[in-house]
Amino acid sequence: MKPKFPLKKLLFLVINFIISFVLLRIIIEVSERTGMLWIYITGACIYAALIIGLFLAYFVLNGYTFNKEPLTACDLSDKLTDEQKADFLAKQPERKEKAQKLLLVLFPLILTFAISYIELYIIG
Repeated sequence: MKPKFPLKKLLFLVINFIISFVLLRIIIEVSERTGMLWIYITGACIYAALIIGLFLAYFVLNGYTFNKEPLTACDLSDKLTDEQKADFLAKQPERKEKAQKLLLVLFPLILTFAISYIELYIIG
């Protein structure tokens, strides 16, 4: 049996991309029309801060690793007690699920930011 195509996730990604792209284009347009460069700089800094914050949140929720495989007790620090290790491993599937959902917001922001800078420095 073939795995079902995640149409909901794709739709969510597309909608998030459209929203983030339109918001950044509005910031750029307002900055150009008013001649106030600080509006663009502030907007770009907010986008960059969001990307960095969401990336760090993903990294933490994913168990401080980029691996898809779940961690084992051997992978954890020896400084942790067995109880702390068991607690960490018990919460791991829930955290990984949250991290996956976070990517649905993070990827459109990264793509929007990248397109903006490609347009700014390479095309224009």
